[in-house]
Amino acid sequence: MKNLKLTGITPQPILNIDATPDENYPLRILRTYRANCNCRWSDTKYPDLDTIDPILVLMNKHQEQRALLLDKAIDILKKARL
Repeated sequence: MKNLKLTGITPQPILNIDATPDENYPLRILRTYRANCNCRWSDTKYPDLDTIDPILVLMNKHQEQRALLLDKAIDILKKARL
């Protein structure tokens, strides 16, 4: 891990959520976390190229897994509000 060189994450994560206390607040939180699941770590200066570092590959895989879970949670919450 000492020699790991990151060139960045793409796209940049959303750092702020509109925290207006209304009925849409829980969905805004989930949707923001879901949008951040589109971020991918890269060890190259070209984000569209595959990452070769096994730790970054795993981190990106976990992003995909989180996205699936959040998609399900968002669908459940949307259906419950109808």
